[in-house]
Amino acid sequence: MSVTRDALIAATRQFMDAAGSTRWTDALVLSVLDNTYDTEWSNLLNATPYYTFNSVSVVTDANGVVDPSALRTGTGDSQKNFYRILSMNDGAQLYGETQFRHVPLATTSTAVYLRPRLYYRAGLEAIQVLPVQSGLALTVSVNYKPTMLSDLASGTSVINFPSASYLLPCYEAAATLLLKGGAEPEAAAMLKGLASDTRKLLLDDIRRQTVTPTLLDYPDNAHEWAGA
Repeated sequence: MSVTRDALIAATRQFMDAAGSTRWTDALVLSVLDNTYDTEWSNLLNATPYYTFNSVSVVTDANGVVDPSALRTGTGDSQKNFYRILSMNDGAQLYGETQFRHVPLATTSTAVYLRPRLYYRAGLEAIQVLPVQSGLALTVSVNYKPTMLSDLASGTSVINFPSASYLLPCYEAAATLLLKGGAEPEAAAMLKGLASDTRKLLLDDIRRQTVTPTLLDYPDNAHEWAGA
């Protein structure tokens, strides 16, 4: 099923019983839908990290840093907006994730870094790769969110969301919009409940995409024990 942005706005208004109302502008409805759409995509990817997948080739700068913006690909309605790193490798070895507090001297000129290949997030604008190396070619696998609703080319653009559950953002947005002025708390509560039930079914569905039994797994990776 192909659902357009205009159809999503119209459905949200229908659930609010506000199809012809001027109390909520389309701009406000779209703004709230933007927020709920982004939140629901976070829920999807937190439940199933590999629901979207993109491998991106990047190169470190002079400080061994990768700019997170380089992990975003695509344009227009086909954007792949980096959400979380799934893995990183240089073609021969995997890089494990760490935190700055574990390696605070790893990037200083006086420190000799002898640890395995690692990376950590250094604020919003840097992913530090260790050991520091300029011009290092890496392949970073990430999951991503699609183009935000307000960034789509037009109202006739098709949204990217599980088609059977496309009304979920509508329920959540309608509930939020009905709270304007505190006028419709009961209707908002009902829509919140509908959104919660729909979300639960959706996440239960996407968590299992094969019939393979769910098994307990270790939180670490074999390569971390192999030595690097």
